[in-house]
Amino acid sequence: MVMIVDDEDEETVVGLGLKLQLIDAVQRLGVGYHYEIEIEESLEKIHGLGEEFLTHEKTDLCHAALWFRLLRQQGLHVTPDMFTKFMDNDDEEKLKESLASDEQGLLSLYEAAHVAVHGEDILDKALVFATKNLNSILTTKCTPQFQKQVKFSLSLPLWKCVPRTLTRHYIDFYSEDHGFINNEKLLRFAKLDFNKLQKCHQRELREITEWWGGLQVPTKFRYARDRVVECYYWIYAVYFEPRYHSARIILTKIISMLSLLDDTYDNFGTYDEVEILTTVIQRLDPSPLESSLPNEMKNMYRVIIDLYDEIGIELSKSGPTFAVDYAKEELKKLCRSYLAEIRWRTKGHVPTLEEYKKEAYVTSAFPILCTSAFVGMGAEIATTEAFDWVTNEPKMVKAASVICRLQNDIVSHKFEQNRKHAASAVECYMKEHDAPEEAAVEFLRKEISEAWKDIAEECRRPTPLPVALMDRVLNFARSISVIYENGDGYTDSHLLKAHIASLFAHPV
Repeated sequence: MVMIVDDEDEETVVGLGLKLQLIDAVQRLGVGYHYEIEIEESLEKIHGLGEEFLTHEKTDLCHAALWFRLLRQQGLHVTPDMFTKFMDNDDEEKLKESLASDEQGLLSLYEAAHVAVHGEDILDKALVFATKNLNSILTTKCTPQFQKQVKFSLSLPLWKCVPRTLTRHYIDFYSEDHGFINNEKLLRFAKLDFNKLQKCHQRELREITEWWGGLQVPTKFRYARDRVVECYYWIYAVYFEPRYHSARIILTKIISMLSLLDDTYDNFGTYDEVEILTTVIQRLDPSPLESSLPNEMKNMYRVIIDLYDEIGIELSKSGPTFAVDYAKEELKKLCRSYLAEIRWRTKGHVPTLEEYKKEAYVTSAFPILCTSAFVGMGAEIATTEAFDWVTNEPKMVKAASVICRLQNDIVSHKFEQNRKHAASAVECYMKEHDAPEEAAVEFLRKEISEAWKDIAEECRRPTPLPVALMDRVLNFARSISVIYENGDGYTDSHLLKAHIASLFAHPV
């Protein structure tokens, strides 16, 4: 890796610290995909020198936490025991109070604590400590640059942030604060790379909007949300790299189709009508049953059939088409769960939280989206074994689904109840436990936190699938942090306007 410090400095504490900082900057600036092998090799070497680095007197909290986070993110085995050196000698349950004024150390600790897995109490305590003191620092006279960085991190920690949203922020941040990273060549390269990729993504967006225009959504689906740009942004959050061009196009079309389908179930059809639609979709081939559907539902069914036919033809140009069959089966599951929720709504039934989660796990659409994310990635990596894994309720996909559904319910349940809608997780918890809304939201936020720990556990080596596939699921979970950051950014699309403009409209 051309920008990493010389190997002769590698085994010194200072050299390792510089290397960690540089790898961190390369990843934050969004050019890490160019150096995946070099970063992997560097971090494995650093991992091997861990004990010497962590026990050295020159290794401060900032670098210790950075070491932990970078290696944990890479899937390498590290434990948080290293943080015991920063605990209070008189009270081993607390971190040293002297650390409360260590601005960079607190921020690094805060970021590291988000990569916790279950049972790592020391990281749970570290997160509380760092969050509390970073908020306190914001009220003092810290520099404007550091204040900006802390506000961003408190809102979107690194581990939970969409990669390109992170990139856009850090390009701006490093441009304003040259003292943070003294590497003008790296910064210039990141800017050039971002602008080059932006032009590629603009061309893809043009292709997608032309396809969407051909569906005549405003006239044929008058009840549906017109959100194709937001759909592309969602998928761009899952994979932005040039090598995933075909996968991005395919998955954007699928999520756009699913958006129409979701609105068809929620906002248009009666129970009897969507029951027929569900039956038709279980067959997924043109049949006389189509004639019993309202015109808008016939249009919906035709979009589904045409899209999967189109994807099958595209895949046949370069290899086998088995991936389409897996995606279709997930669609059938989704529609059955949609129908179950419509049945609850029709009967006014409020299920228990566990009963709700059984269907909501599917209607979050993450199982079908995670499956569909593999479809365009090529049979050489997205094998039948990979599809068997993703379609059999693996812990990581379940966790991502929990994050999506519960975060959605927390921010939108009041709006949903203003129109006739199935009970959300908030209402289910409130009724089951005779609890106020605040207690329900607090419980669900803890569930989301536990789901993130499930994801962190699944990302540790050996992973059940190649990292290239696991990252798609991870990035789906990350996308929720941005889309539901300040409300329901998909339904209230103005909430995403600034994100979308900064990524697709404005070069750096």
